[in-house]
Amino acid sequence: MPTQGWNGRIMFSTVGGGAGSIGDTTSLLNRGFAMASTDTGHEGQTMEFMSQPEATIDYAYRGVHLATLFSKAVVKQYYGKPIKYSYLNGCSNGGRAALMEAIRFPNDYDGIIAGAPAFEFAEFASWMIGGARQQERSPLTRKEMSVLDDNSRRACDSLDGVKDGVINDPRLCTEERLELDKLVCTSGQTSSCLTAGQVDTARYMYADQFDATGKMVSPGVLPGAEAAGDWEFWMLKHQLLGSESLIGGMADTLALLMRHEPEFDITKFDPNNDRTQLVPAMAVTDVQTANLTDFAANGGKLIMYQGWNDYPLRPQRAINYLEEAEEQHGGAAKTAEFFRLFMVPGMVHCAAGPGAWVADYVDPLVIWRENGEAPDRIEAKTGMKQFSLDRSQQPAASDEDFTRPLCAYPALARYNGNGDPNRSENFICR
Repeated sequence: MPTQGWNGRIMFSTVGGGAGSIGDTTSLLNRGFAMASTDTGHEGQTMEFMSQPEATIDYAYRGVHLATLFSKAVVKQYYGKPIKYSYLNGCSNGGRAALMEAIRFPNDYDGIIAGAPAFEFAEFASWMIGGARQQERSPLTRKEMSVLDDNSRRACDSLDGVKDGVINDPRLCTEERLELDKLVCTSGQTSSCLTAGQVDTARYMYADQFDATGKMVSPGVLPGAEAAGDWEFWMLKHQLLGSESLIGGMADTLALLMRHEPEFDITKFDPNNDRTQLVPAMAVTDVQTANLTDFAANGGKLIMYQGWNDYPLRPQRAINYLEEAEEQHGGAAKTAEFFRLFMVPGMVHCAAGPGAWVADYVDPLVIWRENGEAPDRIEAKTGMKQFSLDRSQQPAASDEDFTRPLCAYPALARYNGNGDPNRSENFICR
């Protein structure tokens, strides 16, 4: 809590992954915010806490709500005056927790920033298990990920009329454009190519997944930024997980969650066709609805942001959630009165990537909630372009003068044809 100059606001930080640690409680102190966070009641990043039903409920939603009530009481007691506005910010699991607040406790917060929400554990766990099996058969390494990155950029970077190393709308970067079969090594070729099996692994990652009825059950990873670190972090084995990969370890987590189902066998689990088995066990953690009526009625404002090149929480899911909300709330215009989605070109999961992804969502949210000025455009700049599990490969943060507007979806940033294409002021949202 700021010892002087408190602005009457509180910002609560929800935590990503398996929680188990305290989130940001310092970054906004110099801007006058009191700040709070919670580890949701357990310590450490392993998922073993999910063997305890009460701990799982705390993780799912109760921990953030109770910590919110406690934090508000402490702040009011300390300053001797009421809180004017309460805000919440989180990404990944933190984005999921943010939505759970808006749905279950709509009066807790006046404004919420939800980044790349982990909407459905049943969906991303199943998708990752399928990907881990394919990666085990024909593994991609860091080298092949760079080949895929180069290929995506070569095929699709200039589709928006600006060649800047960023695919502005990767939905246009179709499998036909990627021509993955042309990446297969020819006789005697040993570099800048993939084996046929590795192409199959890449194709699995890019492709939408369907069940036996033809229903799409998981969207694929959109092309671009394959070498920025996200693919590597989730797909490659590393010591932090006992020499397992994050996608490879998902089977153990799922088996833990399904431990009360005696007939469940993770080795026989079909990632595309057996998902209905998971629904009861995942009900407490998953975002079950896009009905935000009570949150909106309380004057709440929601900003969601999502990287177009997010590997674990693929961006189509955020777009689908917005579309579901629009169905619940009378269309796009009505929904935009309280909920706006900002898609971030060239950003991977929550942060990093070749695009302009460093943005302040706090001021736009505050201005929207307190002054009624809804954000159509948020300015962003480049930051860390890539990261690596190999610390010797970790590049320094970029100091490149590259800026872009982030536009309220479905608008996208378009170059106006004049001036420096690396500068935001030469782009419009449409």
